Amino acid sequence: MMATRKVLALAVALLVATAIATPAFGLSEFLFYGYSKYWDGDPPDEVGSLMEVYGILEEVEDIPCPIDLDFDNYQYTVYISTMMVVYYNGNVPAYLKSMIYDNGEIHIFADPIVGGTAADYGDLPTFMDGEMILHATVDDGWAANLYDLDMDGDFTMGDNAGTCDFDGGTQLDALIAAEYYLDDWGFFGSPYVDPEPPFTTVPPGFHRIFNTKLTPPNDPSPAEPSTWGRVKDLYR
Repeated sequence: MMATRKVLALAVALLVATAIATPAFGLSEFLFYGYSKYWDGDPPDEVGSLMEVYGILEEVEDIPCPIDLDFDNYQYTVYISTMMVVYYNGNVPAYLKSMIYDNGEIHIFADPIVGGTAADYGDLPTFMDGEMILHATVDDGWAANLYDLDMDGDFTMGDNAGTCDFDGGTQLDALIAAEYYLDDWGFFGSPYVDPEPPFTTVPPGFHRIFNTKLTPPNDPSPAEPSTWGRVKDLYR
C-alpha cells in the first residue's frame, strides 16, 4: 500500500510540474470559477442526479478570451443547466470516483457593473439577469474524475473533460467572425474538487467547487490535473 501511494504521489507531482512548465502562448479560452449543486441526488453523484453550475467568467493575464469582452464595465456570469449523471463508479479503485453526464446547456451572460446586479451565490437569479451573449449545448458523455491519492477519504483533486457546441447568443457572430469553429469546443476542468475542510469550503446549498475552461477546437490546450492552490494562483 505504501509503495502504491508513493507511485501515485510521484505521478501527481509530474503532472503538476508539466502543467506549470507548459507555455500558454497562443492560447485563447473562456475561464470561469464557480460551484456546482445537485438536484434529485443523495449522494449527489448517483445515477439520475441533475447537476447545475453557477460561475463567474475571469479575465486571466496572458490567456485572452476567444472574443473581446469588456471586463472593466461588465461582469460575465456562467450558468450550466441540468447535466444528468448516467454513470457512477465510486471508490473502485479506492482512490478514484468516476462520473459520466449527459445533457446540459452552457449560458454566458453579461451584466453591467454599474446599474446591474452583482452575482451572488445566495441569490441564484443574479447569475442569469443579464444579456445572454453565448449559449452552448454540452455533448453527451462528459466525464469527471475525483482523486484521493493518499487514500485518506478526501478527494482533493480531479479533472473533467468533454465537448460542447456553441449555437446561440448575441455574440455568436463574433465567434464566427474570429473564424472559430462552433462545434466540439473543449469543456475541461481542473480540479473538480470535493469540498472537504481544511482544503476549502463551498457556499450553502452547493456541493463542489467547479473551475472550468472552454477551449476552441482550432486553438486547443490540454486539460491537466492540478491542485486547488495551483488553480487559485491563476486568478491572482
